[in-house]
Amino acid sequence: MDILNKLSREAQVVLAGGVVLLILSFLNWQQVSYLSVSAGLNEWHGIGFLAALLVIVMLVWEVLRLMAVKVSLGSMSEGLVSVALALLVALFTVITFLTHSAARHWPAWIGLIVAIVVAAAALMRARAEGVQMPEMKQGSTGAGGTSE
Repeated sequence: MDILNKLSREAQVVLAGGVVLLILSFLNWQQVSYLSVSAGLNEWHGIGFLAALLVIVMLVWEVLRLMAVKVSLGSMSEGLVSVALALLVALFTVITFLTHSAARHWPAWIGLIVAIVVAAAALMRARAEGVQMPEMKQGSTGAGGTSE
């Protein structure tokens, strides 16, 4: 536990938020109750499957960073991968929230809020780490464009 206390506050929020998102993904994001019977769907249905998988990938990546495991990613820095994963988790969680709007249940609201908080913490962490976007190569052509 001493190693977790040495992490920045933003890194702690990303890790804890990822765990909370993973737990919330198994709860009913949509639920209907009639008399004493309830039925529902969790985040793993539909597009939410991608959001839940991205949460797992993000957690694995953050644990690898925590354990100082070096993974070769070419020109991408570890911080850039972290912020990209957190933003993808937030994006797909928002999409899931919007597409699972019928009979929305409280875990969907909490999941949405936590995903946004995790993305914001990852962005603050990336700024603190000095993460830079990779530069595009000169002379590459865009779709239908010509190089000069």
